[in-house]
Amino acid sequence: MESCDVLIVGGGAAGIAAARAAAEHCWGRILLAERGEAPGGVLLQCAHRGFGPGLTGPEMVDELMKDFPRRVELWYNTTVLRITEEKTALLSGRGIGLRQLAFQRLILATGCRERAFGSLGIGGTRPRGIYTAGQAQALLNQKGRLPEGPVAILGSGDLGLILAGQLSEAGCSIAALVEQKAQCGGMARNRRCLEQYRIPLLCSATVSRVCGGAALEGVMIKDLDTGAERYLPCKSLLIAVGYEPERELVRGLEGAEWLQLCGNCREIHPMIESVITEGKTAGYDCVT
Repeated sequence: MESCDVLIVGGGAAGIAAARAAAEHCWGRILLAERGEAPGGVLLQCAHRGFGPGLTGPEMVDELMKDFPRRVELWYNTTVLRITEEKTALLSGRGIGLRQLAFQRLILATGCRERAFGSLGIGGTRPRGIYTAGQAQALLNQKGRLPEGPVAILGSGDLGLILAGQLSEAGCSIAALVEQKAQCGGMARNRRCLEQYRIPLLCSATVSRVCGGAALEGVMIKDLDTGAERYLPCKSLLIAVGYEPERELVRGLEGAEWLQLCGNCREIHPMIESVITEGKTAGYDCVT
């Protein structure tokens, strides 16, 4: 069976930082498996500035990959399907087929996943036009396509606000931002889009039902204080209600001495700097 000393799963900011640090301290074989076609993870779809010294997501990736150690093997288009307590991994990918790999240390840097529409208990069917905020962000910033407007956005945290601003700038109308809390979330710099583009903000409210046949036609907005509902016409609904760590790959193995979790798969970090710091620490600790 093929083997390596350190296997890093995930090529986002945490995984890149872990690989760089491991290369400084471990003289064995280091392998980073990334399911995408390039390193960067979610940063690649973040066209807004605010990463590191005012960089966009892709620019931040370029900084992280500068002088990347050649001795780290980068396996792109590779998904890790299974991790066992015997310290083996089953990988599948373009160019490698199905391959089993033994390792001495594992760094999990798989990031987080968005809370999806199906987990929210919103009534109605699933018509065309419902996206997670990340899906809409990738559609806009990587594919150059806009969701059909008007757009309703559920969640007024930073990602919801950033999307509202980007979509408005691109000419897409925003029906409203809907926020369960009594006030808008997100940083002040991201809240500016509300006034700049005159975007309606509905606080103490939620989407209770989606309406439409094959395609979305509107949503029912429920006032959480009074219970009253009203209809809001829209062609797209973006779900921006938070994240959950993505660590199912090692469920039941969390206490293993050979395993380290870093970045957003361990806990959700508000800033990229703490993700990078945690990745570095995991890499430094992987001396074999």
